[in-house]
Amino acid sequence: MTDARIVRTRAALNRAIIDLATEKAVPSITVSELAAEAGINRVTFYKHFTTPAEALGAALTLDLDETRKRFIDGHGSHEGDPIEFFRDSVNEVLDHIDRHRSLYELSVHSPQDGTVPNLLADHFTETITQYLETRARLDPPLPDVDRSIVSRFFAHGLVGAIKAWLLSGSSDRDEVLRSVMVIGPDWWLPERP
Repeated sequence: MTDARIVRTRAALNRAIIDLATEKAVPSITVSELAAEAGINRVTFYKHFTTPAEALGAALTLDLDETRKRFIDGHGSHEGDPIEFFRDSVNEVLDHIDRHRSLYELSVHSPQDGTVPNLLADHFTETITQYLETRARLDPPLPDVDRSIVSRFFAHGLVGAIKAWLLSGSSDRDEVLRSVMVIGPDWWLPERP
C-alpha cells in the first residue's frame, strides 16, 4: 500500500508541473520553482524525480496510460470493431490534448523545446510496440519489418499530426481523425471473423 504522503506529494507535483508547463517552456522551469509551486522542498522533489521534464512526463503519462490500456485491452479481447478501437483511442488522446491544450500549444510554439513532443512520441512508441505484439497473433500477418522502426515512425507521425492540428488553431477533431485513420497500411488493423 502506498503511503498517503507520497500520494499527496505526487499529486501536488503533477498539478504544479502541469501549471508551470502551461506558462513557460519546460527547460526554463527550475527544480526550486517546481518544488515551491508544489509546496515541498527540493530534497523531497529529488526523492521523486531528477528533472522537471521527468515530472511532466509522469504527470502526462498518468492520463495517457489509461488510454493505452483501453486500446491494448480492446484489441487483445478480439471483440468489437478494430477500426472503432483505434478511432476511439485517437479520440481519447485528443481529449487529453484538449484538457491540457495550453500546455501543448505552448510546446508547439516553442520549437527549441522538444520536451513535450518527445514525451508524447515516447508514449505513442510504447503503445504501438505493445499493440504490434498483440497484433502479431492475428490475421493478416504482419509484414517482415523491424517493429521498433515501425513504432517510432508511427509515433512521430501522430505527434506531427497533433502538432499540425494545434498549429492550425482548430479545435475540430474530425480532420485529425479522418487523416490519421487513412494513413495506416492495410495490415495495421486485424481481421475479425
